[in-house]
Amino acid sequence: MKHRYLSYKFLGTILLAITTNTATARDFLSASGEKLSGDVVKYYGDYVLFKRSEDHQLFRFKMEVLSDKDQAFVKNNFAPDREDVPTLPRPLSPRDVTKFALGVDGLVETQLRKYQQRPNKTIEDEAFLRRAYLKIAGRIPSLEETQTFLKNGRRSTKRQDLVDQLLASDGYASHWYHFWADILRAKERMQGAAGMSGKPYVAFIKDFVRTNKPYDQFVRELLSSKGPVWEKGNGAVGYYFRDRGMPLDNMANTVRIFLGTSLECAQCHDHPFDRWSQKQFYEMAAFTHGVGDARRKKGTENLATFNKLVREEQKEDQKLRNVARGIRDIIQFGVDDPGKGKIRLPKDYQYDNAKPNDELEARTIFGLAVELDENLKEIGSREAYANWLASDANPRFTTVIANRLWKQVMGIGLIEPVDNMMDDTTATNPELLQYLDKLMVALDYDVKEFLRVLYNTKTFNRATPAEQFSLSSETPYLYPGPILERMTAEQIWDSLLVLTYPEVDNRKVKDNPTEYERFDRYSEMSGEELLAEAMLMSTGGNNMMMNKDDGKMAAKAGPAENVNCPIKPGRAVDPGITVVSEGKTIAFCCNGCKNKFMANQSAPMPKKGSKVTADKGKGMMAGGSTYVNAREARASEIGSPAPIGHLVREFGGSDREQIENSHKDASVTQVLSLLNGYVEQKILKNKKSIVLQNLGKVENMEDKIDTIFYTIFNRKPDAREERDSKDFIKKFGDDAYPDLIWTLVNSHEFIFVQ
Repeated sequence: MKHRYLSYKFLGTILLAITTNTATARDFLSASGEKLSGDVVKYYGDYVLFKRSEDHQLFRFKMEVLSDKDQAFVKNNFAPDREDVPTLPRPLSPRDVTKFALGVDGLVETQLRKYQQRPNKTIEDEAFLRRAYLKIAGRIPSLEETQTFLKNGRRSTKRQDLVDQLLASDGYASHWYHFWADILRAKERMQGAAGMSGKPYVAFIKDFVRTNKPYDQFVRELLSSKGPVWEKGNGAVGYYFRDRGMPLDNMANTVRIFLGTSLECAQCHDHPFDRWSQKQFYEMAAFTHGVGDARRKKGTENLATFNKLVREEQKEDQKLRNVARGIRDIIQFGVDDPGKGKIRLPKDYQYDNAKPNDELEARTIFGLAVELDENLKEIGSREAYANWLASDANPRFTTVIANRLWKQVMGIGLIEPVDNMMDDTTATNPELLQYLDKLMVALDYDVKEFLRVLYNTKTFNRATPAEQFSLSSETPYLYPGPILERMTAEQIWDSLLVLTYPEVDNRKVKDNPTEYERFDRYSEMSGEELLAEAMLMSTGGNNMMMNKDDGKMAAKAGPAENVNCPIKPGRAVDPGITVVSEGKTIAFCCNGCKNKFMANQSAPMPKKGSKVTADKGKGMMAGGSTYVNAREARASEIGSPAPIGHLVREFGGSDREQIENSHKDASVTQVLSLLNGYVEQKILKNKKSIVLQNLGKVENMEDKIDTIFYTIFNRKPDAREERDSKDFIKKFGDDAYPDLIWTLVNSHEFIFVQ
C-alpha cells in the first residue's frame, strides 16, 4: 500500500478540500426503468452509497439495481473504495502467478459460456514459443533459442519459465519501449529546437521500461517535471517540451493518454457527443497553464549578454548565428513554472456559463475535486494535478492502463477504442476489467508483474481464431484466445535481424550526447565566455571544447601547435578541424579523427572484470554488447521515430506526430521492400547471414529443410511441407534452398502473430 498511502497523505497536505464528485444531483434509472434523483456518495465496486435529493436520505444498494447506462456512469466517474485491496509481495511467487491467472481465465470462460461459446484449444509448444517471443521480446526466437526451449520436453513449468526469462531480457525493454514511445509521441528531434533535444525524453522512457518503475510514479514524474531539458536525470521534462508552445493540446493529450477520455473537441466548443464543456476543458488546462513555450527564466541570465555580444560580433556570420542558437537552446529549454492554477477563457467564448476572458481556477473533470490552497506558490498546481491524475482514487486512471495492457497482450481491448471512454462506456466483460483494475492496484502499478499474470493465463496460451477480428463486428470479442494480428513494423524488422545477425538484443548504436556535459559547462560560463566558445566552434564549423575549464581558457588557447594528426601520425593536420581540450587547441587531419578523439575522451572505460565484446569492424562496449551502425540494430536503436524510407516506416511504424499513429495496413511498397530489398540483399546474398550459416552446419536434405523451418517458423515442417520442399530441391538442386528461404520469409505465417 506504500504508493497509495503516500499519495493520499500528500494530497491531504495540498488540497483545501477533497470531496466526491457530488456537486450536481443527477437522475438515475433503475434496471426496471424507475427514476431516482440524487448523488453517488461512495462506490464500493459491487455496491453504491447513494443520497436521495428530495430528503437527503442515504441508501445502499447493489450496482445491478441501476440500468446498464447508469452502472457505466458510476464506474467511469467514481473510483471504487479499494481499502480492502491488499498489497501483493513482488515479484509474485509462481503459485500466486498461477492463482491470479486462473482468476482471469475463470472470468473469460464465464463470459464465453454466457454467449454459448467455447475457448480455443491450447497451442503447441512451438507456437507458444514464437508467440511469447514476439509479444514479450518483440522478435522471433533464434534457432538456438528454439532448440533450447523444445529440448525441455514436457516439463510443466517450461512456459512459465520462458515468460520469466523474456520479461527479464533486454528484448523486453527494446520491444515495450515502442509501446510507450508511440503513446507518448517520443521524438529525438523536437520541432523548433536545434539538435537532438528529444533524446533525454527518449532515454527517460527507456529507463522506465528497463527498470520497471511503477507506472503511477512514472506518470507523476512526467506531469510534475521541471528543470532544464539537458540536465542529467531530468528527461521527464520532455513531456512538456514535446508540446512546446501548445499547452492546450498537451492537456488534451494527457487526458486522452492516461484517463482514456477525449477532450479535444471541448478545446474549441462544448463536446458534441459527451458531457464535457469548453469551460471544463479550460478549468483542467489551468493546472498546467504557465508551461508555455518551455523556456526557462531562471539560470539563464548569461544568455542576455551572450545574445547581445553575438549580434554585435558578426551580424553577417551565418555560421556563428547557427552555433549560437545551438548553445542558446541547450541552456534555455526546460520548465521552471510550477503551473499557475488559473487561466482565462478565450476572448471569443460564446456560452452562457461564463464571460469571454473570465479567469478560471483549476478544477478536475471527475473523481476527487481538487481545490488549490494558499500554498500553491510553494507546491505548484502541476504537482497537485499529477497527484490527482496518477492516483488509484482517480476513477479512470487504473482502468485505462489495465485495458491498454490487456489489449497489447490479447490484441483487442475490453473497451474499444482505448482512449475515448464516455460516461456510458461499458467493457465487453465488466467483471474481468474490474478484476484487472484491482490486480493493478494490488501490485502497486508494477507493469511487469501485471503482464506476468496475463502471459501465464490459459487465454494467452490458446489458439487464435482462424480469421482476423473486426472492431466493426456486431458481436463483441470474448477472448476464446488472442486475436490473429500482423506483426508490428518493429517486430518485422527485429525478426529479420534474427535471420541476419547473431545476438540481436546485444547490438547497440553508440549514443553519447555531448549536450549533457555542455549544459553543465555553459551554465557556469559568463556571456563573454559563451561567445568565445561560439566563435571557436564556428571557425571551420568543426571545433568543440572538451571540458568546463576550456570556456574560460578558449580565448587564450590560440591556434593548434601540432602539425601531424594525433590519431594518424603520418598525416598533416587541417588547421580548421580542431578541438580545445584542457586549454590546448589540437588539430586533426579529418573529421573522422576528430570524432574518434572526442569519443575516446568521453567514453568510460570498462570496469575491471566486465565482459567486453568486439565485432570485426565494429565498436565495443562493456556488458557483452556490441556497437553497430543503425542499419544493423534493433528498431529501438535506429532513431525515434525510424528514419523516413526505413523498412520500419514502410511497414507502418509511427512518425510519432499523433498518439499511437502506427498502422498495419498492407501496401505495394511493403512487398517491394521485403521481396526485393532486405531479404534479397541482406539475407540471401549475404553468406554471413544467420540463416545461411545455420544451413551450412547440416549436411543432408532433411536436416537442411528442418533447419530452414526451425530458423524462420520456429517449428518442424508438416508432412505436406516436407514433401513439397524435397520435390522442389530434387528438381532444382542446391539453388532451391535460397528460394525456400525467400518463400517462407514472405509468407503470411512469418508476418503474422499466430
